[in-house]
Amino acid sequence: MEETSNIDNELTEKLMADEAPTTTTNLLHDSTPTQGEATPGFAVGEHQEPKCRDGFFAILWYAQMVIVLTIALTWGRSALKLGEDYYVDVAANDDAHLIFIISLFAALGASVISSVCLGVMWQFSTYLVQLSLLFSIVNALIVAILSFCAGSVVGGMCGLLFFGLSVCYAFMVWRRIPFAAANLETAIHAVKSNYGIVLVAFLIVGLAVIWTCTWTLALIGVYTKTAHCTVDMDSGAMVCQSDPNSFYIFLLLISYFWTHQVLKNTVHASVAGTVGTWWFDPTDASSFCSKAVCDSFYRSTTYSFGSICFGSLLVAIIQALRQIVNQARQDNNGESNGILLCIAECILMCLQSLIEYFNKWAFIYVGLYGYDYITAGKSVMALFMERGWTTIITDDLVSNTLGLVSLVIGLLTGGLGVLVQMVFYSSSSLSSDFGGGGTFVSFGIAFLIGIVIASIVMSVIDSGVNTVIVCFAEDPAKLQSNHPRDSEKMMEGWRLVYPEQCGF
Repeated sequence: MEETSNIDNELTEKLMADEAPTTTTNLLHDSTPTQGEATPGFAVGEHQEPKCRDGFFAILWYAQMVIVLTIALTWGRSALKLGEDYYVDVAANDDAHLIFIISLFAALGASVISSVCLGVMWQFSTYLVQLSLLFSIVNALIVAILSFCAGSVVGGMCGLLFFGLSVCYAFMVWRRIPFAAANLETAIHAVKSNYGIVLVAFLIVGLAVIWTCTWTLALIGVYTKTAHCTVDMDSGAMVCQSDPNSFYIFLLLISYFWTHQVLKNTVHASVAGTVGTWWFDPTDASSFCSKAVCDSFYRSTTYSFGSICFGSLLVAIIQALRQIVNQARQDNNGESNGILLCIAECILMCLQSLIEYFNKWAFIYVGLYGYDYITAGKSVMALFMERGWTTIITDDLVSNTLGLVSLVIGLLTGGLGVLVQMVFYSSSSLSSDFGGGGTFVSFGIAFLIGIVIASIVMSVIDSGVNTVIVCFAEDPAKLQSNHPRDSEKMMEGWRLVYPEQCGF
């Protein structure tokens, strides 16, 4: 009897083991953790108490803004008055009006085209990623052919080298296309559901333009004040008695780069918060100006603003140093320390790339959970290392695709600018003023505006893609329960490309 009982027990245990769910089932079906609750086997982020973090850097940023504004309104205005005796004859009012109309139509047209392109990218993401790879190959080949035709052997050989490298790169990453396309589609869906976040990006760009004008005025003021510049009454030329104060110029460079980094990363963190809410709690992220958009932007400009300023300052200092070293190289005139300057610039460039890479992922956790800068960076990198995704997050296929789409939008907008000139201002003097190249000028103005606007929209999508990767690393089950169609495509793409790392 005892023997029979033991056999029965063994059979029962075997049956129970056979019926036990696998790890994959637990992760995707039986387990549906909420945001901030750990996915089985992996530590994830938790919402932080709403309070200001890294506040010292926010105060420092506001202080430098006040200083630059004060300099612009005092020294800058005084510097401008030095040249008030100059008279600029603006006789081409028609041309000025034409440029304004072209700019207006280009801005509106690029916005509409960008919105349409989002729909096209959503439907044909795989083909667009493939096209971006083929475009880089064809572009390198065209450069090589044109260089040989122009008699430049060196240029042609460089073109062929890049052509070969592009072919090898495309061959190596072609299998990753389903992965990139799945991430891109999901990010576009999230942004389209909360399109107000794009308006936030445009608002930030407007502030960047205002800041650039203010900073330029401050730079003129510092230059003329510290170099003791005056206007020669006889010749009417500006005469400076010495070189400007290099330390002040360096501080101004840090201020310029810092502010632009802060504005860019504010958008990045706002997109991360919006996409994260769409992922975990779609009821708050399903309209144009949803609660997710407003709350994410509010957090990025208040509680998390100090953290954004902290990470942005590190990049700004290196950018300013690179600018100084680059200028020193240009002024070197072949002296013996030229090689040292080249090495220094290379080191600074590598440091900048490393910090920007760290910031890209750190600010996603800042936007999602409200961590301070250092903790956010450590946490998100730890998540990727636990998942074994350190190779996955270096993938740049989506960025290449967004760059190609931005170029296409710029070209279409440029064509619109030419059309506006032909229809409304065919008799404008713009062509004669530019030696018959008025059409080219119209195209160039509209193309530039189109590129800028497209880049704004595409930067939002790029931030969305990075956020999708982080959220998928934390909790794929939430995507399955809240957005099953996107989940199916994501899982299919990830299984094809990274069957071991994705964990299902």
